[in-house]
Amino acid sequence: MPMSKPMTLGPFVVDEEGRLQPREGAALPAVNFVWRGRAIRAEITHGAPADGHLKLQANLGRVPSTARGQTAEERPQSFAALRTMKRNLPSTWQIRLSPSHSTLLEAETGIALPITAVNLVTELTCFLLNLAPYLDLLDEGGLTGTVKS
Repeated sequence: MPMSKPMTLGPFVVDEEGRLQPREGAALPAVNFVWRGRAIRAEITHGAPADGHLKLQANLGRVPSTARGQTAEERPQSFAALRTMKRNLPSTWQIRLSPSHSTLLEAETGIALPITAVNLVTELTCFLLNLAPYLDLLDEGGLTGTVKS
């Protein structure tokens, strides 16, 4: 049953058809979750009225430290897996290595606003499915997830 007027729901305005749009002046809507031991953050931003962006961040894990008594091969294997991953990433994805040797993957995709909850979940699911083979590569290289779900 359609609503007669838009309503506010947290950081969103929900239109008459149930579609979501970030509310002006509110904190950017974001969702945080854990997938395959990695912290994932998805944030919705908006520009022009129908021009939105879904910013995605995935904490991929930490490169093993030599100070932790790891085997001599784990650290080079992790760096090799990261180099291989970086060469094969989609052009809109970026990977960074922090000074603490945590790795962060950042991606952004355009979305039409307002967006339905189904389309938003679809965008998130597509990102996770595309990320899966890279996580397999990192897991094999010793750069595993660190968050317990």
